Amino acid sequence: MQLKKTIVFTALFTFLTLFACAQTGRIELAWSNAEDAVMYELEIATVAVNKDIPAREKHVVYTRSNIYTPGVQLPLSLFEGQDLKKLYFRARPLDLDENPVGPFSQPAVLGDMTLNPLKPTPTALYNDRPVPLYPVYSWIPVKGAAKYEVEVTDQVPESPNGIKPSKHRIRSYALTQGFDFYDPEPLLKEGIYYWRVLAYDKDNRPIGVYSDPVLLEVKTEGYDWATFGDSITHGGGAISNPPSDGRFDYSTYLPYEVKNLGKSGDTAEALENRFDQEVLPFKPKYLLILGGSNSIRGGTSAEDVVQSLAAIKQKCRENNIRPIFLTLPPVNPERIQRVFNEGTAPNWQTELLKVNAFIKQQPDYVDIYSPVVDEQGLLPVKYAQDGLHLDISGKRIIGQKVSDYIKKHSLS
Repeated sequence: MQLKKTIVFTALFTFLTLFACAQTGRIELAWSNAEDAVMYELEIATVAVNKDIPAREKHVVYTRSNIYTPGVQLPLSLFEGQDLKKLYFRARPLDLDENPVGPFSQPAVLGDMTLNPLKPTPTALYNDRPVPLYPVYSWIPVKGAAKYEVEVTDQVPESPNGIKPSKHRIRSYALTQGFDFYDPEPLLKEGIYYWRVLAYDKDNRPIGVYSDPVLLEVKTEGYDWATFGDSITHGGGAISNPPSDGRFDYSTYLPYEVKNLGKSGDTAEALENRFDQEVLPFKPKYLLILGGSNSIRGGTSAEDVVQSLAAIKQKCRENNIRPIFLTLPPVNPERIQRVFNEGTAPNWQTELLKVNAFIKQQPDYVDIYSPVVDEQGLLPVKYAQDGLHLDISGKRIIGQKVSDYIKKHSLS
């Protein structure tokens, strides 16, 4: 009898939660990721405009330009009294200064979109490449969310379409803002994992239910190639695009399957310290090493960076790994200050060139500095809008340079 009461109570609680969610009156719009978009401009109008120009003002019902994901949830109250089947939306990518960097998407009928979504929509799917050592979980922000809970499990969650934590949970995280979460723990053990996210309102009540679980298949063997470095390796770019978007991972553009062992925020010393625990389990034959940017811009001497890189090289040799170093790309202090409100060491150019001189003395190295530096020795905005993390165009250059090296030296 007690079991039946528990089941009925759980079902009633879930129903009430879903009912409350339905009463919020939301609609979720989504569109394709544009290349190197910092943000998107959304336009909703009473006519379907197919040209790459804004609709006439008299036709515009709603417009907004500070959307940092390829989708958004809006309150239905914005369209009260209007037929959603007679409204059309489209979006176009903007840069940091809100200038268009691409065309509008094709107009779509507002009424065809998801009304009162019951679960968040994940955007980190990892179906185009191996799961990075440090996954990043991302989703379309939920309207009215004051916080999110991200859950990682080692089996399929037994409670889909619910709000209860899974008994298969191996880690969970809470965050109060944003639309992505950088897992601080590596996925080192081979196996099948899943991640999902649940939104909460300001009163700590669930908004709907957990998102559908997203598969994370982790393999520790079978990788001849791996990348090792900081956020430039980990991925992400164009300011708002997280590493879960494979287009910002330079290994995506290499001719072989690659395991990404990058970790955002790493210094050269941090790379040296985590090498044994986080590189050796994957037994790569070749290791592409790009590290030291955070150290140099933070004021660490070139000598200290070189010492760490030399130690990594020695560790590789001792473990039958062929190290291939990448020269450090330049940075753009003005953009870094503007985007991150962080300063850059005044002697960064001198120290960076010293590190690159060391790298160019190695048996295997790829020069990625030269193709992305301007006349002033800076990283141009066209390659990195935040002054540090190369955008898609920059990652393609890295991928091409490394691919050329692989081909030239017949590495496989």
